[in-house]
Amino acid sequence: MPPFTRRAFVIASGATLVSLLSGCGRSDDDSGGDGGSLDAADFTHGVASGDPLPDAVMLWTRALPAAAGATRARLRYIVARDPALTQVLSRGFVSSTAERDWTVKLDLRDLAPDTAYYYCFESASGRSPVGRTRTTPDGAVTRLRLAFVTCSSYITGYFHAYRRVAERSDLHAVIHLGDYIYENGTQDRVRPHEPAHELLDLADYRQRYAQYRGDEDLLELHRQHPVIWIWDDHEVANDAWKEGAGAHDEAAEGAYTARRAAAMQAAFEWMPIRAPDAGDPSRVWRGFRFGDLADLSLIDARHFGRDEPLEPNSLFGDAVPVFTQSGDFADASRQILGPAQEAWLAQRLATGSARWQLIGNQVYFSPLKLLGAPRALGGGGLYLSNDKWDGYDPARSRVIDMIRARSQGNVVILTGDAHEAYAFEVTDDPNGPGYQPLSGAGAVAVEFVATSVTSRGDLPAGNGPTALFAQLSANAEQLLRLTNPHLKYYENTLNGYLLLDLTPERLQAEFWIVPRVTERNDEQSLNQAFSVASGSNRLAAVADASQPIANGPAAAP
Repeated sequence: MPPFTRRAFVIASGATLVSLLSGCGRSDDDSGGDGGSLDAADFTHGVASGDPLPDAVMLWTRALPAAAGATRARLRYIVARDPALTQVLSRGFVSSTAERDWTVKLDLRDLAPDTAYYYCFESASGRSPVGRTRTTPDGAVTRLRLAFVTCSSYITGYFHAYRRVAERSDLHAVIHLGDYIYENGTQDRVRPHEPAHELLDLADYRQRYAQYRGDEDLLELHRQHPVIWIWDDHEVANDAWKEGAGAHDEAAEGAYTARRAAAMQAAFEWMPIRAPDAGDPSRVWRGFRFGDLADLSLIDARHFGRDEPLEPNSLFGDAVPVFTQSGDFADASRQILGPAQEAWLAQRLATGSARWQLIGNQVYFSPLKLLGAPRALGGGGLYLSNDKWDGYDPARSRVIDMIRARSQGNVVILTGDAHEAYAFEVTDDPNGPGYQPLSGAGAVAVEFVATSVTSRGDLPAGNGPTALFAQLSANAEQLLRLTNPHLKYYENTLNGYLLLDLTPERLQAEFWIVPRVTERNDEQSLNQAFSVASGSNRLAAVADASQPIANGPAAAP
């Protein structure tokens, strides 16, 4: 394999997010030699990797200088083919500075496809933990394993799901669908947030990322797997849209534009993401390819193009906040992705040649109704959430038209945000005559909604009124399925993650759950699994978990 140190890039941040995205330069030492001195620094938050390509991957660390008043920390990176770092492929020098919160991002190039690499960083006073990363496959691919995680509230519980994913050594990548951090100041749960108030400025967001990234289970997830991340609303503020957020009060909290810029700068400093557009600090939507088996399109349905959510329009008012697809809800000009992103997604779906087309998405795409009816009769009934794609029905119809135009089919939507698990057969009229729920005929895609890492929390224990009410609501699946025949699975009490196992013939989705997140444990179990035969767009329940890929790369020590 050719040396790649000449094309190793370090993202050099300035004081603004724009400079963070656009300021790329060469590493301090292009030769890979040992010239120059290192600075004493502590690796406070381990290592991470992300955004893998067939020939590249991002590496990340954070190094706090030991010397008071230091302006930089000069480090060495080492990349090898073995966990002991004896088969060294490259080494070079990078620097962290205070203006990017002492974080370092290194874009390694000229790598081999579908290959595990092991790496670390060194300072004058120590060495970081060893991390493992992996490039994506290229060409013909017979099998692919991906994990999907979302909604990890630090205060609500322990990140057991991250640890269970970290232990799966055969994964090609982990996709985080957003709500990686939570911006609130709530303190009365399992463990307190730092800082102890809602996040508003750059220092706040940096401190919160530092807290989350110090968690032992999240540290291990990043150390063992490349993570492909997309934000949801809580990385900035709850119920965010392109010009504001439902949880932001300009009079009390200042300009939303300043808060959003601070949140996005901290995210790009702390996450191992490759900026898809150096000239646009709000863009994170981007695509990945896993050979001829899968294309992954990550969309931003929150911050980039979303119009402000509408108020429910039913006669029930705030008492039952449902709505119909009428009035402004039927306005074709309303956007959730924005014209540029929507055109990008249309182009990827039209030209994507991989067997499976995966779409990473923040809020559930499929309709979810309190009262179901065909679209021809009153617009389809009463819808439950104006914050989801239900609140942007014309935009959803345009995406369904894109999917329907694909002769190959095999579109799979992977969703976060809900703190619940769902499996849908995707149709724009689930109560209409064009969809047959028993056979799946009329469905154009499938959707899997991953449950939260912790944010659902635990059901109350015991037999008191609170526990009994919670247990009653936990049995809502049958009620929902009466009015939503395209809904094939619903679980609203447990935390965990979603595992995808793909072959050219079928895709299998597995909902893995962990026990109570308010207590430390090392258990997990398979709650439900579905298989989708290539070309079918139909969910078939299966009993058994897929088998791990044999002879996967060794874990980082």
